Amino acid sequence: MINAIIIDDEPAARASLALEINLHCPQITVVAEASSVAEGIEVVGSHPHASLLFLDIQLTDGSGFDLLQKINFEDLKIIFTTAYSEYALRAIKFAPLDYLLKPIDAQELQAAVEKATRGRQTEMQEQIRLFMQQMSGGATANARIALATADGIHLHYVKNIVRCASDGNYATVHFDDQRKLLVAKTLKDLEMLFSPYHFERIHKSHLINVDHLRRYYNRFSGEVEMSDGAILPVAQRKKTQLLELLGRVNG
Repeated sequence: MINAIIIDDEPAARASLALEINLHCPQITVVAEASSVAEGIEVVGSHPHASLLFLDIQLTDGSGFDLLQKINFEDLKIIFTTAYSEYALRAIKFAPLDYLLKPIDAQELQAAVEKATRGRQTEMQEQIRLFMQQMSGGATANARIALATADGIHLHYVKNIVRCASDGNYATVHFDDQRKLLVAKTLKDLEMLFSPYHFERIHKSHLINVDHLRRYYNRFSGEVEMSDGAILPVAQRKKTQLLELLGRVNG
C-alpha cells in the first residue's frame, strides 16, 4: 500500500483527485491533505511514512516549488497537478517531471502513478532540483540539464553542449567530445530549455552555444564555424541579430 498526500488550494480539486485515486488506484491511500505551502510543510512533516505527493503547482501562498524548497522530499515521489497548461508545459520542458492537467483524466492518473512509483528516487530528485535551479534563474557555469531519450534521462553539463540540430520531431545534441544524443524534443523545445544560457537560434535547423562559436563567415547569408568543426548556415533573418550579439560579446 502507498500512502499519499494531496496539496491543492481548491477543496473541490482535492476531493475530485481523492475520488479518482480511490476509484482507479486502489494501491494508494490518501492519508492527508493540505491547501497551502504553510499547511503542506506541516502535513508532510507529520506524515513521514507517506511516499507519494500530489502537488499543485500554483498555491494561494506560493508555488509547489516553494514548498519543495522548505521540506525534505528525499523519500517522496512527486506528481505535479495544475489547471494551467503553460505551467505544466514549462515544467516538462525544463526537466521531465510527472504532471497531471486538471480536470484529471483517470487513464492519465494511472499512467502517472505507475511512472512515478517505478521511477528511481534519486533520478526524480535530480530532475526536481534541475527544474528549481531553472526557476530561480540558476544559469551557473556548472549548470546541468536533463535530456530525455528513448532509453531514459541523461544529465549533462550545459557548457559541454556545442549545438543542437533539428531532426523532425526530435533533435540531435552535439557535445564537445564529438558525442551525439538524439532527444525526444523539437528544436523549439530545446530553444526554450536553453533560454537561460548562452544559446542562439541561428537557423530553423540549428541552435548553437555561443560559447562554442569559433568564427563567423560573411558569405552567403552568413555562416558560423563551431568548436567541433561544424560549418552551419545563418538564416537571413537571424544574421543581424547574431552580429549584434557578437558585437556585444566583443564589446
